[in-house]
Amino acid sequence: KNIMKFKTLTLTEGNSIATIEFNRPESLNAVNEQLVWDFQEATSSVRNNDSIKILVIQGEGRAFCAGADLSEKNSSWNGSKDALIRGYKPFFENIIEMSKPVIASINGPAAGVGASIAMACDLRIMSKDAYILSVFSNIALVPDGGLSWMLTRFLGYAKAYEYAIEAKKIDSEVCLKYGIANKVVEKNNLKEETLKWANELIKRPSQSLSLTKKLMRESFNNSFWEIYAKEAEIQNNLTKSEQNHEAVKAFFEKRKPNFD
Repeated sequence: KNIMKFKTLTLTEGNSIATIEFNRPESLNAVNEQLVWDFQEATSSVRNNDSIKILVIQGEGRAFCAGADLSEKNSSWNGSKDALIRGYKPFFENIIEMSKPVIASINGPAAGVGASIAMACDLRIMSKDAYILSVFSNIALVPDGGLSWMLTRFLGYAKAYEYAIEAKKIDSEVCLKYGIANKVVEKNNLKEETLKWANELIKRPSQSLSLTKKLMRESFNNSFWEIYAKEAEIQNNLTKSEQNHEAVKAFFEKRKPNFD
């Protein structure tokens, strides 16, 4: 395994799986400026590494990420807009635009921008006591990091607005009900279940993982027929590709395909 230690997080790569773990447990993995730069670098590294098929994001200790570090006194940000555009946006772009699935493994609170990071991922597995929280209204702010857009997509306008303005925890049960969480597991099984899921996904054809992500992400701002046309284009390229050929051959030979 290749382990890269940053000041605020650890990037581990091996067996086609990368894991980014936030390592500020004493502050519930709150996001300070150093974490922003580390997270940009770590997500860029994974995005550009063709040997990685899945990225898992998790937090050390009791939380996934408790949001922006309000105790940080000195930073280079020239206001919140600068932090959001120059600081946070590049790592959100890496998560959303990388060609591999990103799993958020949520072991506790995912609050504020921590909720935004969790929601920006493609898939979410939560421990039973974990929750998503748009905490911003508690300090007279609005959801940011794209959270206003993402919560509304999952919960519908009225519920998203209610949870945001009242700063109410969206517990794992509600997350499962609304499709925010794909899976909910016991806390002490979370890492094991996350790894098991990642290991199942790396056996899937990489072109299906990446191009389905691309099409479904683009469906949010394209019409039905625009996506229909993009599907036809992509499918035309994939039909008779190596992975397609291997899968069809395996089907007729009654064996599991090998996509390595």
